[in-house]
Amino acid sequence: MFCPVCNGMQPLNAACANCGQAMEDWGRMTDWVGPYAPYVPLETETTWLNQSADEKNCMHIVYCPSCERTVEAAVTEWGSSR
Repeated sequence: MFCPVCNGMQPLNAACANCGQAMEDWGRMTDWVGPYAPYVPLETETTWLNQSADEKNCMHIVYCPSCERTVEAAVTEWGSSR
């Protein structure tokens, strides 16, 4: 399992629900949790985010420069054995 956005395979295309403008990807949500968060194994991240292992989403923070809003966006990870 890997995130196609984190690995540069595809862009994160998200539109602001408020104004419709394109939002900027500010990276994985867990990278904002603490000083060592980028170095925590991905298995631990699902515990932090209260996700089950079956959900297979990489949560990103996206920002609208027009509205100055910050929200979460779920990116479906690739490599599912389903």
